Amino acid sequence: MVTQLIQQARPYWHAYVRHEFVQQLAHGTLAKTSFQHYLKQDYLYLFHYSRMFALAMYKSENFAQMEVSREHLNAVLDEIQLHIKYCQQWGIDEQTLFSTQESSALIAYTRYVLDCGMTGSLAELYAAIAPCMLGYAEIGRWITEEKLSVANNPYQTWIDTYASDEFQQSAVKTREFLTALYQPLTTQQREKVQHIFTTATRMEVAFWEMGLHCQV
Repeated sequence: MVTQLIQQARPYWHAYVRHEFVQQLAHGTLAKTSFQHYLKQDYLYLFHYSRMFALAMYKSENFAQMEVSREHLNAVLDEIQLHIKYCQQWGIDEQTLFSTQESSALIAYTRYVLDCGMTGSLAELYAAIAPCMLGYAEIGRWITEEKLSVANNPYQTWIDTYASDEFQQSAVKTREFLTALYQPLTTQQREKVQHIFTTATRMEVAFWEMGLHCQV
């Protein structure tokens, strides 16, 4: 089912997982300023990402659904601390992160996802959330399996994070959960889920563009 969502989200999905930002990152040619800009905006994204999973807990209809979102929320809260330390390795201190303003791409993306959750079902919220995790897992896997990364790549730690077994397994769980939410939906509800998934994928493309060109 998720494969179908991805297929019907083309060509945006391909533009997302094969974006120039991703390719330059894999080849180690991405400008440091672009990566730093991305890292600062990604920190802000993680804040809203946490809110998305907290909202998903509220939208849950039983404890089993709530547990899935709770695990995701805990993982993101742990990741934020790791992200702050990683940013320090790139010359970005906590004060800089705290004072960074949200880019227009970040505002559009995160508020769209939260709006899907506030006004729609849990399936609609996860359709908006899923492209992030599924896409990053595919990117990490693609770069690693195709051996695209160069020796001494300054972005190898980032690549390894999303190619890791832990992240890949988390992506699998997200696919399974979204599939379970999708199966009982009516044709009309499925069409809305597809629209949301495709729109969120378009937002991911815009997020890479923001990082690549240091847009604010």
